[in-house]
Amino acid sequence: MLEPLIPQNLKTSQDLNAAFPFYNFSLAKSGDLTASENGLPLHSAYNPNAEAERAATLAKDSDKDIFIFAGIGLGYLANAAARIPGADQKTFLILEPDPLHFFAALASIDLSDLFKIPKLFFAVGADVEQAASLVQCAGGFDASQTFCQKSQAAHAQEWFDSFFKRAQESKDAAQVNVNTLERFGRLWLKNGARNLPQMQKLCGASKFFGAASSDNALPCVLLAAGPSLDCVLPKLKEINERAITIAVDTALRACLRAGVQPDFVVLTDPQYWAYSHIAGLAAPESILIAESAAYPSVFRFSCKEIVLMSSLFPLGKFIEERIGKKGALASGGSVSTSAWDFARAIGSKEIYAAGLDLGYPNKQTHIKGSSFEEAAHNNSCRINPAELQTARILFSAKNQEGLDFEGNKIITDERMKLFAWWFQKHVAEDSKTKTFAFSKKGLAISGVEYFSIEDFLKKPKTTEQKKAFFDRADRNSVPCDKEKLDAAIAELKSGLLKINSLSQKGIALCNDILCGDRRAQQRIGELDKIDQEIMQSDAKNVAALVFPSQRQLERLFEAANFPQNPVQANAAKSKIIYTELTKSIEDFLKIC
Repeated sequence: MLEPLIPQNLKTSQDLNAAFPFYNFSLAKSGDLTASENGLPLHSAYNPNAEAERAATLAKDSDKDIFIFAGIGLGYLANAAARIPGADQKTFLILEPDPLHFFAALASIDLSDLFKIPKLFFAVGADVEQAASLVQCAGGFDASQTFCQKSQAAHAQEWFDSFFKRAQESKDAAQVNVNTLERFGRLWLKNGARNLPQMQKLCGASKFFGAASSDNALPCVLLAAGPSLDCVLPKLKEINERAITIAVDTALRACLRAGVQPDFVVLTDPQYWAYSHIAGLAAPESILIAESAAYPSVFRFSCKEIVLMSSLFPLGKFIEERIGKKGALASGGSVSTSAWDFARAIGSKEIYAAGLDLGYPNKQTHIKGSSFEEAAHNNSCRINPAELQTARILFSAKNQEGLDFEGNKIITDERMKLFAWWFQKHVAEDSKTKTFAFSKKGLAISGVEYFSIEDFLKKPKTTEQKKAFFDRADRNSVPCDKEKLDAAIAELKSGLLKINSLSQKGIALCNDILCGDRRAQQRIGELDKIDQEIMQSDAKNVAALVFPSQRQLERLFEAANFPQNPVQANAAKSKIIYTELTKSIEDFLKIC
């Protein structure tokens, strides 16, 4: 048995009070040790163990794989949860910002049961981002259940408030990903299948990675399409002479009107509307960075060169694993995040953002002359004027207030706050790269500083450095072998056909069970083998792109009339899953 980790002279509650004066230790009616802090009881004054056992029933009924204990108290709850059936299959995360509070728990009660958990991790004295990263490494916030007693978190309330805010941001981002997959999964697969020849023909963005690292004076300027880009456009030609310019697709039109072709244009969204931002334009001096699942017309854009970033979607990932990576760029839900990550990847140590407002400064929603503004005026009529369309954005129910770089209030929304959180997180993680903003009016991002355009224009011109940068990149260019691509496509089709065959077999077995086959248990064993084979297939993630999400499956289950017999009910659910999987694969094979 693991005895409490107390020095030999700590045998009574009085000794513990002396060692840890922030607690008031005493004995409960049951004889167990209990404590309070600032008048708030951490545990029951009658029976802390019984109280913890009752609270642990929430863990017993949980289907989550991760248990987070936010504040340990004296450790009763975590210890009780470790005793529930199946606890040894869970991941336990103990979060305690103050090491002394953690040591007090070790010195107070026997935590043998807790320390028997194979996957037990502690974040003691860690900052919020480190604790959140630990959760992500363990499986993510969506796979976790958090246990938090107010009195046990009160000593570090600000820390825990920040942690729970971070957890909610992560869950919101995950939900956005689910919603996006449900809405656009089939489009991504359709585009990706049609663009497969581009993966052989086009080089990867990786040829530029690190090419600027030897030029310490070669900064990057990120051109986003926020309202404050208007202030930059008159100076854009001079800026382009002093930096590598990287424009997002929505900002290209404004750049061309200012007479400047940016060095790079980034387009990651596979929707037609993303293509519409560059449709009809030409930038013969610019390099387009595109996702292989982009709308097919994107690859007819008139420019100096088109390169591919590594795909964000399963089809592209499957192919790249076999023909070579194109160059991974991070995605935070906005093309601006990928553009920022490209600037970081090429080796630039200074990134300056223009038009990255993440809000509506001065109640402006878009840069003048943007695609949105043109569409609003084109669709304007007496009962739906352009001003009304702008007002709908400004007064949306999901809009929120934020602060700009001067501490003034700015209108923003949930989506853009998520983008701001993404930048804050990644800027903090890369201490070697500094990020600045050309405008004070945008939503303030922690870690990003204001830098005036006037001061930037005092920097020397970088004509020779930029030429050397592109020369180095051209030497890194590696074409793809067509035979490898053909082999990868053939392997994918073969894998999907095998999954389809397994699914058909699964449907037949489910029908046998539903018809009252006496060998139901044997059939269930056969279904388990089918599931294992499907999960081991390299092609399963491609089929998953158009496979219903968990939320959509639950809707299908709700609409079904399942038998009362639990074995048959499970077979009916399995049949729905196999049927949907078959549909998904057949849809893809029609496209490819």
